[in-house]
Amino acid sequence: MEGVQKPASYIRPALHDAPNKVDPPTDGALRHKGLDTSKILSMGLNESCFPPSPKVIKAMQDNLSSVNLYPDAQCPHLSDIISERTGIAPDCIVWGNGSEELLKGAIDLSLSPGQGLVLPVPTFWGYKSLVAAFEADVAEVGNLPDGNTDIDGILAAIGNNTRIVFLITPNNPTGRMVDQAGLEKIIAGVPENVLLCIDEAYYDFGLHAGGPNVLDILKTRNGPWFTVFTFSKAYAMAGMRIGYALCSDAQLAQALQKTTCVFNVPILAQFAGEAALKDLEYLDFILTNVAAGRDQLFDGLTELGLDPIPSVTNFVSSPVPMNARDCMTAMLDKGVQINAWADPGYENFIRITVGTAEDNAVCLAALKEVLV
Repeated sequence: MEGVQKPASYIRPALHDAPNKVDPPTDGALRHKGLDTSKILSMGLNESCFPPSPKVIKAMQDNLSSVNLYPDAQCPHLSDIISERTGIAPDCIVWGNGSEELLKGAIDLSLSPGQGLVLPVPTFWGYKSLVAAFEADVAEVGNLPDGNTDIDGILAAIGNNTRIVFLITPNNPTGRMVDQAGLEKIIAGVPENVLLCIDEAYYDFGLHAGGPNVLDILKTRNGPWFTVFTFSKAYAMAGMRIGYALCSDAQLAQALQKTTCVFNVPILAQFAGEAALKDLEYLDFILTNVAAGRDQLFDGLTELGLDPIPSVTNFVSSPVPMNARDCMTAMLDKGVQINAWADPGYENFIRITVGTAEDNAVCLAALKEVLV
């Protein structure tokens, strides 16, 4: 067909046909389009509205002269801290260049072309490009009407060909988390020959909101599992690209490690991560203030006549009476960058990252004008 580009012989057809990665509206991307980002509120990428801990900044400043050196491949100092707090042995901890590298690794280590994967949707847009490139047989399981994850649906979607099941809690973009009963059900229900991967990017927010400790329940599972965390959200370090996985056993951790690059976590990110983990007072500051801002956004959206989804994260989503991408464009014209859900069937859902009290007020005022 005219206009259709044939895949080059050196590119796998599945990768050629996979959807292009979304180009997130980062500060740099907006500046490249000629926009003055000093006049734009960034409330669309779930970045922290607060800077990292002063101790994190100092740790990076104190170690700037070390960037001529390769970083530790295994992040031993970080692993020791995490091991002490979680009871997971250091040889069952794997570090990544952000959590996305580890999520990709989960697919890489468990799937051959044509094998099965179960994925709840809607979810983080990055999953779609990851699974398409691996030629996976993907069973997507939609949420329940109230936005909660359909645990029974996930278990029903598991077949003889399934090799990996993903669970995202708290979920992006709904902001909902799976409760204790749901976790116990899926952890017991996923067969022992299937890998269970839990994405806990928003773990700290969920725990702060009174949610269950997923790891405590995972430790009761007989089959393989790992759970993935990031420093991008609650630790305000999205630009540092550092995350980690806790694995059920050393063999799984070793396999996951093989899917990553050798020097994948920058040396400054390691120093910063260590300082962040030790500054629990600042973590509580972020979690407390985000919770207050989240309530402000939720109440404000409700006052605008919308029906926002109750969230435990650093964002709030809501349906709007217009196309979400049109709403996003109109908001950007007013100096506020928000986001639209990417999954089909949710074309009228927007997602707003929690900002400072002042930022939230500006966002709500702009949205009121857009929705008139």
